[in-house]
Amino acid sequence: MIRHARAEDSPLLFDLLLEIFEDMELPILKQLAPQTFKNVMVSCMQEDFYRYSYKNGIVLEEDGVIMGCCYGYKGELEQALNLPFQQALASYGMEDVLLFPDAETFAGEWYLDSLVTAKDHRGKGVAGKLLAALPSFARDAGESVIGLNCDKVNDRARHVYEKNGFVVHSEFTLSGHLYDHMQKMIQ
Repeated sequence: MIRHARAEDSPLLFDLLLEIFEDMELPILKQLAPQTFKNVMVSCMQEDFYRYSYKNGIVLEEDGVIMGCCYGYKGELEQALNLPFQQALASYGMEDVLLFPDAETFAGEWYLDSLVTAKDHRGKGVAGKLLAALPSFARDAGESVIGLNCDKVNDRARHVYEKNGFVVHSEFTLSGHLYDHMQKMIQ
């Protein structure tokens, strides 16, 4: 079943997201001890307003097992949604450390920030099921476009996105990696 994430899902969802962060080679992974990073992230994920708040999370769960998740929000909220994490880091004396130093989205779109399938459930259509559910979440947020970024070297993900109606709109460089910004119009 597709459902909104819950605050208590946050530790597991962090573990899923960490794979994305590692693939992106985010500088913060070298700036913070792994447990500190997890503690700060999970704490923020359990708040109502944050980029990776449980309120922005969507999971696919079957038989009590989370098979995959995604996070999304209105594009114009990106900067504001980063503030809780910055404030949490400031309490550690790290106010200059950023999770994402680069802007990733556009105003006027519902931005699919992250999508990840648990390793044990890859190849089972999890990503496709999550993508199929996104239009209703985007419409509920008042948007008619869904945007996402796909690493140019991730052909498998690109194929899934194209199969689900996404087309290349522009390019971004994020943490030194080149990404296609893809969009899908929804009814």
